[in-house]
Amino acid sequence: MSPRILVVGAGPAGLTAAISLRLQGLPVTVIDKAAGPHTHPKAVVLWPRALEIFERIGVADELVSAGHQLTGQHYHSNGTRIATMTFRRLRHTKYRYALAIPQHATERVLRKRFAELDGSIRTHTELTALRIDADVVTTTLTDLGAGTEQEECYDWVIGADGVHSAVRTAAGIEFTGQTYEQTFLLSDGPCATDLATDSAHYFMTDTGVLVMVPLPDKQWRAFISAPRAIPEGEPLVDTVARVVSQRSPVPVRFLDGHVAGRFRIHRKAAERVWQDRLFLVGDAAHAHSPAGAQGINTGVEDASSLAWRLGGVCRGSASAADSGRAFAQWADERHQVVENVLRDTDLQTRLWGVRGLRRRLRDAVLYGAERTSLLDRVVIPRQTQIVQRYKPGPGQSRPKTIGVLRSHARLPNVEIPTGAAGGTYLHDFLSLTEPVSIEFDPAGTPGRHTDVQRSDAQESGLDVVSLTGPALRSALGISRRVTCVVRPDGIVAAVAPNPAPSKRENNA
Repeated sequence: MSPRILVVGAGPAGLTAAISLRLQGLPVTVIDKAAGPHTHPKAVVLWPRALEIFERIGVADELVSAGHQLTGQHYHSNGTRIATMTFRRLRHTKYRYALAIPQHATERVLRKRFAELDGSIRTHTELTALRIDADVVTTTLTDLGAGTEQEECYDWVIGADGVHSAVRTAAGIEFTGQTYEQTFLLSDGPCATDLATDSAHYFMTDTGVLVMVPLPDKQWRAFISAPRAIPEGEPLVDTVARVVSQRSPVPVRFLDGHVAGRFRIHRKAAERVWQDRLFLVGDAAHAHSPAGAQGINTGVEDASSLAWRLGGVCRGSASAADSGRAFAQWADERHQVVENVLRDTDLQTRLWGVRGLRRRLRDAVLYGAERTSLLDRVVIPRQTQIVQRYKPGPGQSRPKTIGVLRSHARLPNVEIPTGAAGGTYLHDFLSLTEPVSIEFDPAGTPGRHTDVQRSDAQESGLDVVSLTGPALRSALGISRRVTCVVRPDGIVAAVAPNPAPSKRENNA
């Protein structure tokens, strides 16, 4: 009997999980409370790490075509530029930029891909109750159009239904943290301005922050901390336009077609993201400030790193004990990521509003960090999520590093010359379903292309990719033969000089 999987929520995280599971041949039911696709821009930036995930599920090219590439970020304090960060110096990824694209456009591409895989979304349907038993999750699904309820049973439930998650609430999982006192406003639409369209712009002033992000089709996202007083009856669009003109040193004129909204931001996380047969991903698992644009990106990673593990369990390639360890590891890793994201976004949000001596100190630190390239070398890789590393859990080996290869960390997506048009990136060799063993041998005559061979290691049961050639020496910083076991989510499970790691380490 095929496993029954329910995904609640058809946003980026839910659709990423659903597509990843369908690509493994698993049936998935997706429901969404909304009557149709969302039309609000919501999140507007995809980082390289998310684009790598989207490439593996077959949607990156279409997203890049629909988006607007950003190559940097400019920071101003009371009208004076104090620092600039650039994505052009990013290493070990093919996406050396941020992609500005409204969330509804991202969801449209994901919905199309899900439909190509024979997936469908039951819209206007809400989960109103659930009960988790030893071998099944019994759900109550309500058709909001007809007002009827139906009880359905599933083997697994993935809650991707946002900050006000019905799945999380029904499971009795606490959502703890705080809500910032400050109210924020945003507006999306066309603007007439000389602001550079290849970068995001942060204007920190004594009256509040303004963030301007260029979007596709000559649109802009204007994000502001709300002023202390808003004239009664003033439309939100007019409020945002007025504040933008006050805080931006470069004139910005709103043109017709803007849509504005008001919201509060939170710093919260679910008490747990895995409970028996239930998982929480995306905003259902964590909510944080939009500073650094981490929300959609972290949610997509939640879903991707869960899907290959859940797929293995559903296909029977993992025992009950192994599945428990796999899910516990997933929950621990997501906890580490969310903890870092909450800390980073909270710090940036608080730095936006400092004044007096603390403002001068902030400005001096940013100025010095740019001059020493610290922003580009440290902050940008962290913000773009390409330096992802995990602390090993119980029973796992300590991190080991050989060249740029490190266990419990993301495999650097290095381009190597293989003779194929445009070369080949290391992530091209990853599997959607199982870890792979990649053997690197930097031997060979300088100038020759890297040789690629595929085989199956009988002793480990893994697919093996052997790469041989001198280009590996400079690309990876290695001088001897090295073997990596790499998970489907691009994380190095183990790295060691040949011979290959033992089977016990494959899922470490």
